[in-house]
Amino acid sequence: MLCNNVVGLLGSCLSLVFLLVGILTDYWLVDFGTGLTHEGLWQICSKGDCIKLPGAEYIEATRALLIISTACLTFGILSSCLSFNNFSVGKFTAPLMASITEFAAAIFLIIGMSIYTGETCFMVNTGSFNYEWSFYLCWVATLFQLTSAVSHLLAHRANPLPGYESV
Repeated sequence: MLCNNVVGLLGSCLSLVFLLVGILTDYWLVDFGTGLTHEGLWQICSKGDCIKLPGAEYIEATRALLIISTACLTFGILSSCLSFNNFSVGKFTAPLMASITEFAAAIFLIIGMSIYTGETCFMVNTGSFNYEWSFYLCWVATLFQLTSAVSHLLAHRANPLPGYESV
């Protein structure tokens, strides 16, 4: 149980770092054809000059879903920290809360990344654009979120149930 909680907490923390770096950097798409132009969720930079990214609907949706994912993941990390103190409310334990919020964070992240990928794949397939490291970092964060959620679910299942039944 302790091993699952530690793996879950480390995975959640790594996922949060990867997610924040991916969201805040602007190397989601890089255009190698017209000089080095790169864009993220917030701005487009070309030859050292950066401008604010126009608010297309898919960009707004991706931003919102990734921010919600970050909030869920933060709550999952807090729940994960509580799991070391055997915190529970009835049969609802801290590892279970962490697992639920991490699964929710992963779902929001997968939906947000799918929207972005679906709307920009034509630029990658037909032009000189390529996805870059910020984009891939968010996908890696998804894997860490799912791993953490499963680890916390295993910790919950290994935890004895609170209450008089365990006496």
